[in-house]
Amino acid sequence: MSASDHPHVAVLVGASVAPFRDGIAAALTTRWQLVWIPDDVAQSSAVLANAEAAVTNFYGAHWPLAPKLRLLHVPGAGYDGIALDAVPTGVRVCNVFEHEPGVSEWTLLAMLEWCHRLGDADRALRRGDWLRSSRFGGPPDGELAGKTLVIVGLGRIGRAVARRAAAFDMRVLAVNRSADKSDPNVERVVGLDRLHDTLAIADFVVLGCALTPETRGLIDDRALAAMKPTAVLVNPARGPVVDEGALYRALSDRRIAGAAIDTWWDYPANRDEAASRAPSLAYPFHTLDNVILSAHIAGWTTGTLARRPVEIAKNLDRLARGEPLVNVVH
Repeated sequence: MSASDHPHVAVLVGASVAPFRDGIAAALTTRWQLVWIPDDVAQSSAVLANAEAAVTNFYGAHWPLAPKLRLLHVPGAGYDGIALDAVPTGVRVCNVFEHEPGVSEWTLLAMLEWCHRLGDADRALRRGDWLRSSRFGGPPDGELAGKTLVIVGLGRIGRAVARRAAAFDMRVLAVNRSADKSDPNVERVVGLDRLHDTLAIADFVVLGCALTPETRGLIDDRALAAMKPTAVLVNPARGPVVDEGALYRALSDRRIAGAAIDTWWDYPANRDEAASRAPSLAYPFHTLDNVILSAHIAGWTTGTLARRPVEIAKNLDRLARGEPLVNVVH
């Protein structure tokens, strides 16, 4: 067997990558040997010595030498777990999207739930409580129609949210690093220098930006103070885009009406901790009645799980054929 007959080697590292293994294998059109490393890469130096690609959420100086490595592929959009300054010269870092349908649907669901409180209505009626009904003069629900939505970050998620929000007759504005972006569903796009002015007219603020040094802590005390007391913050992006303490204070003091939070500032270390841990270790968000909480589920859908492995496999095929990669972030 000649050297060209040997399969290329790719390692898939960590439990979060495991759901993609079969999908990647099925979608590949070039010859690859896929090796799953469940957790500790330090125990896998022999495998990494031959790996040309790695699919992983985390990379740093703790990794053993991988002299043949040419591609680090994260299994999602965020690559904040990759220590870019530790990536060897000549190794490309790529990400993958395909989660925007799920994230945008979760975002609309969060806003609809804020307006209509269907969960509360269900629980009340199961108790035999009809007093919210129009027949008995209960308080009216809100509506998304006519509300102003400000999207921070007009990338794939931002555009998907804008398209769905426009279908609900919302007025859609966007704040983006590059103000020259446009979208048929967005009335106006402004730069980050206009963030606070734009937040001041929002009924809902949706974060759709990546976590970068520029966006870390972007929604701070000043940004929250710029929002109306009736406004709601929706964060399916990354927790640290928001100053955690500033948000907790704004919510507990009722300086904004509420928030829907799907992404967090810290996460459980393992499954045992994940079964019984408060959402935040620093602030008791779960004790507030003006928040909707979920455990980073927005983009984790059957559609995402089906589409992402195909896109990762296409990049592995491109690498094997010596073709340009897509979604290169470093």
